[in-house]
Amino acid sequence: MYVQHLVSAFEVAGSALKNHRRRLRKGLPAQVPFIRRLFMKAENQAYRLDRKDGIIDLPIRAGLHVRLELIVSDYHRRYLDDESLSLGSLTLFPDKVIVTFRKHPPELYAYESIVSLDTNERSLDGVLANEDKIAAIVRAEFPDVSVIQSAHHDRRRKLQKKKSHDRRTARKLCAREGKREHHRIDHRMHEVANAVLSFAEEKKSMIVIEDLTGIRPCKNKKLNRRISIWPRRKLHRIIEYKAAWRGIPVVKVDPRYSSRKCPVCGRIQGSRKGAEFVCGCGWHMDRHINASINLLQTAASEKAAGGLRFDPGAFQHDVVMVLCGPNKAVRPEPNGTSGMRAIA
Repeated sequence: MYVQHLVSAFEVAGSALKNHRRRLRKGLPAQVPFIRRLFMKAENQAYRLDRKDGIIDLPIRAGLHVRLELIVSDYHRRYLDDESLSLGSLTLFPDKVIVTFRKHPPELYAYESIVSLDTNERSLDGVLANEDKIAAIVRAEFPDVSVIQSAHHDRRRKLQKKKSHDRRTARKLCAREGKREHHRIDHRMHEVANAVLSFAEEKKSMIVIEDLTGIRPCKNKKLNRRISIWPRRKLHRIIEYKAAWRGIPVVKVDPRYSSRKCPVCGRIQGSRKGAEFVCGCGWHMDRHINASINLLQTAASEKAAGGLRFDPGAFQHDVVMVLCGPNKAVRPEPNGTSGMRAIA
């Protein structure tokens, strides 16, 4: 066999063994490691891709090659015809072929403004700061994500109850439901990320998001389930890698006390009360927007943050500019789709 394939096989086996040992160190239940799905991985030195015709030449051993003719669409042409992209690894499955591409990230542009975003269960709420003042309130909404998660969760519970006598069929049907849920949520997360990045690129802005690692569970079972399926990490990961692809600077900050702190006097409230933040100094604002202002103060430079002054009545007359409408979704939901709007 071609020696490069052996190296890739050792790499895959080593990663499976590494994950197994990690579970043992943490005291988690672990079985004998095995590969659940048949696949083959090859590095870019172990195959040849004809970008014009979409044909992969894969050597097996001396004198024996396998030719794979790919079905190439306009989507694939965007990457095959881009000469700035170099080939990465190749992964073969029984039903599909995954070809990765590499790109040297462009240099981050010099930002002229800052977009600070507070991540919530149904939206990204934030502010756009220009020089020494807040220029706009921005919002990227995805209310249908929680509806989709709740609907698929209920359907899986019904399937498990209905097929309790046949666990193999129940697992198969639940896996199919999970795949549908994953694809529908993935699409909406990409729509939101594209809207945020296009807005930041147009305004030459730096993006500030929260570092939400290490969220502690609470005693409420339903709340713990909502937090565990909340796709915050997926959305942040998509924003980060797409921003690096476009050369947009992204900063992650500690969100501690961001929704309970007054950005004017610095007072920290004891607990959250209602959707609006009200402070004794006279400052009042939507709690999510208030959190994004605190994130902005944390991340902005001394020159940008030192002159920020906030007027509680500055956003009384809001003008909405829709940047991502419901017509962009693959399958429109009855309750609307994700979007981003700016409130000047």
